[in-house]
Amino acid sequence: MIDFEEFLTRLFREGEVVFASRPEPEDEPSAVADRLLASAYEAYRLDVAGPAIPFCVEIARQAGELVRQACWAMVNRADRVEELTPRLTMTRPPRTPSDHLSADLLLRYLPRVYRRARGARPGDPLVGLLADLLRRWPLSGVLAGLDDPPLTALELGGHPGLLLLYGERFLAHGRPSWEPDGLGRESLELVRHGTERLQ
Repeated sequence: MIDFEEFLTRLFREGEVVFASRPEPEDEPSAVADRLLASAYEAYRLDVAGPAIPFCVEIARQAGELVRQACWAMVNRADRVEELTPRLTMTRPPRTPSDHLSADLLLRYLPRVYRRARGARPGDPLVGLLADLLRRWPLSGVLAGLDDPPLTALELGGHPGLLLLYGERFLAHGRPSWEPDGLGRESLELVRHGTERLQ
C-alpha cells in the first residue's frame, strides 16, 4: 500500500501517482506529510502576487487525501457512489484566501483526474462527484473546463494575486459561465490586456 507521505513525495517530485493496492485514509495526521505539504506550499505561494497567504495544513491535508482517493477511484471502478462520496468531499467550502490556495496546492491536479475519468466512462458516478467538488473550489475547478457554473462565489477572498491567477486560468481553460464579475472581472481584464501586449 502506498502511504500518504509516499503519495505526496511522488506527486510533488515526479507529477505521477502509482498504486499497489487501495490507499486507506490514515487515522492520525503525519508530521512528515505535514512538513512535505508546508514545504511545497512555501514554494507554490511565491508564484502568487500580492500579500503572502498563510498556509492551512488541515485544508491541504484534506485536499491531498481527496486527490489520492480520486486517483484510486479512477483506476478501480468497483466502488459504489455511496462509498465514493465521503472520500471525495471536503469538510467545508472555501472561506478565505488561505483556504483557496492551501487546497489548490493539491486540487489543481484534480481536473486531470476528472478529464481522464470522463474520457474513459462519461456516465461513471466518479465524474459527477468530481465535477461537483470542482465547482465548489473554483480556483482549481476553472482548470477543468466545466460548462456548469461554480457553486462558490468567485471573489476568492478579495486577494489580488488569487484573482489574477484565476484570470489566467480562466483565459486558458474557462467557460462563459465561469467568467468573474466585480474585482474578478477587473483582474481578468488586466490579465487579458497583458496577454494581448505580449502577442
